[in-house]
Amino acid sequence: MRITLLFLLLLVAPLTKADPVIFDTDIGTDIDDAYALIALIRRPDLELLGVTTVSSDAVARARLAAKLLSVAGGKWAGIPVYAGISTATQYMKQVEWADGFTSPSLHDDGGIEFMRQQINARPGEITLIAVGELTNIAALLDSQPGIGKKIRAISLMGGAVHRGYAPGSKPEPEWNIKSNAAAARTVFTSGVPLLVAPLDSTADLKLTPEMRVQLFSRGIPITDALAALNSIWRHTNTWKGENPTLFDVLAVELVAPQAPYKLTPINIEITPEGLIRPVTGGEPNSQVALAVDVPAFMKDFVARLTK
Repeated sequence: MRITLLFLLLLVAPLTKADPVIFDTDIGTDIDDAYALIALIRRPDLELLGVTTVSSDAVARARLAAKLLSVAGGKWAGIPVYAGISTATQYMKQVEWADGFTSPSLHDDGGIEFMRQQINARPGEITLIAVGELTNIAALLDSQPGIGKKIRAISLMGGAVHRGYAPGSKPEPEWNIKSNAAAARTVFTSGVPLLVAPLDSTADLKLTPEMRVQLFSRGIPITDALAALNSIWRHTNTWKGENPTLFDVLAVELVAPQAPYKLTPINIEITPEGLIRPVTGGEPNSQVALAVDVPAFMKDFVARLTK
């Protein structure tokens, strides 16, 4: 009787399968990448297959990501982290927090190959979450003819459609796009479904001092790690930032939204200067989140990390 009842329950309430994702990040410069990674591991509906790092010293960035996952503990400590493509030196003071860290899950290279292997093994299933410059993603698309057709979607933080970093400002070249405009052009012309979180919807996602008190007073290892990285960022960032802006967290949320987000289909082209320009005519190549309910978004974010 118990077996029959269990079978009937499974029929009417099938298990929900988590959406597989790979997180491609330039963690270590701005602080939002660290917050986005922790937000990602607090999403049981997303299956994190691995992390790849990009730009400046990608190996140092990989150590930082791997140490954060190790601090999270449990299965997260075993998530593979691969360095991708390194570029010219950038400010990245946070990586010193992970100096000397080692782990069997940490790899000094192989980021592009890791993504390619995972996508070929699960065609049409994997979403790439790209929150740094698009150098790794473009290299992946160039590495194998037709691989773009095997990618479910790319959810990326990047660009400025109608405004720049400051409220009321004009669109300007945003860091992730302008850092490698050619790579961005490869991604936006690839035909892969794109979910885009531009400055329009992310530049006001500020983590206030009161919110940080809520997070850091938890006193658990992962929020202690965030507090340490936030302190390093606050006292050393070159643009004198006080309150973190959680640009990258929206790219995580767009993969499997916990709240409704209006997405606007836009045909976007990339200029040589790194602007994203809406163009008329042709099929839209992007679904773009142009606005979010900022108070609700930040409330949900803090609640998820303080559970």
